[in-house]
Amino acid sequence: MSSNKHSSLRLLLSIFLCICLLLQACSPGSTTPNRDSRVAQSQESKLFSEITDTLFRESASSNALSLNYTLANPEKYGVGTTAGGFQPISYETLTNTAPETENLLHALDAIDKEKLSVSQQILYDSLVYTLQMDLRGQNFVLFSRALSPVTGLQAQLPVLLAEYSFDSVSDIENYFSLLSSIPGYFDSILSFCGIQAQNNMLPCRDTLEHITEQCRSFIENNGSRILTASFNTRLKACAFLDKNVIRSYKRKNKGLVKSCIVPAYEKLANGLAQYCQIAGTDGSLSELENGKAYYEYLFATETGSSMSAEECYQYLENRLDNSKETLLAYAKKDPSLFSGLSAKTAGTENGTALTPEEQLTKLSHAIEQDFPKASEVDFTVSYVDKSLEDYLSPAFYLTPPLDAFTENAIYINNSKRFAGADLSTTLSHEGYPGHLYQNVYYRQQNRPLLSYTLNFSGYTEGWATYAELYSYKYLGYTKDEVGILRNNMIVSLCIYGMCDIGIHYYGWGENEVLDFLNKHGSYEAETAKALYSNIIDEPGSYLKYTVGYMEFIKLKDAVREYMGDRFSEMAFHTFVLSAGPAPFDVLRNYMEELLPK
Repeated sequence: MSSNKHSSLRLLLSIFLCICLLLQACSPGSTTPNRDSRVAQSQESKLFSEITDTLFRESASSNALSLNYTLANPEKYGVGTTAGGFQPISYETLTNTAPETENLLHALDAIDKEKLSVSQQILYDSLVYTLQMDLRGQNFVLFSRALSPVTGLQAQLPVLLAEYSFDSVSDIENYFSLLSSIPGYFDSILSFCGIQAQNNMLPCRDTLEHITEQCRSFIENNGSRILTASFNTRLKACAFLDKNVIRSYKRKNKGLVKSCIVPAYEKLANGLAQYCQIAGTDGSLSELENGKAYYEYLFATETGSSMSAEECYQYLENRLDNSKETLLAYAKKDPSLFSGLSAKTAGTENGTALTPEEQLTKLSHAIEQDFPKASEVDFTVSYVDKSLEDYLSPAFYLTPPLDAFTENAIYINNSKRFAGADLSTTLSHEGYPGHLYQNVYYRQQNRPLLSYTLNFSGYTEGWATYAELYSYKYLGYTKDEVGILRNNMIVSLCIYGMCDIGIHYYGWGENEVLDFLNKHGSYEAETAKALYSNIIDEPGSYLKYTVGYMEFIKLKDAVREYMGDRFSEMAFHTFVLSAGPAPFDVLRNYMEELLPK
């Protein structure tokens, strides 16, 4: 998740690789796979459903946080209502998942994919891709980072806990289990850092210092108050609890926050401070043993693209040059376009500023001409707690449970670091037609359960970035102004992506970053330093936005060529949204199946 780009705070649900093919299929009331009318319910289809539904249940019930963010009514899906806290990280476990992964791949290989429905085939290909990436990742366990300044669990945890839903007594008891598990989980992270230190694989000193400072800021600014205040607010809405139980729960939560959360963050900060003293100073992945190979793996997992890092760098360089030339052509055509653009303010109506909720509602109606209809849902726009402002992204969308997608939450970060950010485009990225809309539309589709928990961030962040650029046409700009804004954003995306590759694959330092930036504009040394630091802290963070967006544009060009005169924005958007998150080659392979004939 980038601290300079709008981001989706998406709970990443890892698959528990356990093969148990004899479990019952989904219980009544669960989502069942969508099937082509051309394909009968074959034995292959039933077997595939058993495998993927088993994986879904294992993933959903792996811990209380996963369960709460995946299902509001787990019993309807054959999932138990009780879940514990986080399991400690184990280096031995992380390095011994290959046999289970290989067994599952063998089981999938025995299935005749052609006898599955199209939606099952897409899931089949996406699952195989994920498992193959998991096997590839076995070579890079020591590169793993449970902690990072923006996307690390220690950064996301306060908001995730504050948004944890209480729909039953089980939810609350599970929540307490989660709080109780945090000290042990953080201890296991420090132990894993010790193994990394023994192998000279720690994150660099600056990154560790940034995480340490973040933990201490959370403590010193009384960040834990969000966990008590939000807990008490949520309890008030629990009609199934009497007053005495509510008072008891409040006392228990306050005690756990005081005895578990605060000490855990303190111990984590102190432990990381010790590792800061022995960590290296060069944060480029290319400087580590097998670092370039790991970056290629990271590139693939972050983007879902089949391009190599080198191929992508060249592709982005060409796109950067094209967009710069386009901007120059606009300047030659009418220089006043740029000055007029800077004076415009989006997010207003008749000179009056619209609230974030009003802007989202307006966008949800404006996009109907180019995007398929999605269910009307409720959403709230909240602001990040001040104790977290310095580290979290400008904005993020929290993905709701699969069976409760009508309640959606977007967070805005009011940090002065983002004072110049355009709220309108932020809301289009996080809301309509970005993350919120994409999630709501896909949840309407009758897809195999596992389809909704596999993570393809190149698709999700690429779509939100595509949606952000597309939304300029709805914000009151002229056609030329839209062209300027889009190409200006493409220039930024290319620069971010090329710097990510440059730093972690080619080994650029701060000076090389500054030289590169000044080849494409006029930048101060502080700007280069900040960008370099962000990319060192979060390797690959910009790739899912930049490469994901570029892959959507390439896919759109392929659809336009395939459909010819029949092409429409509505047809393209319906295709990619209905197919859902997947690697981009998988999406390309199903164009003919899913596009209008």
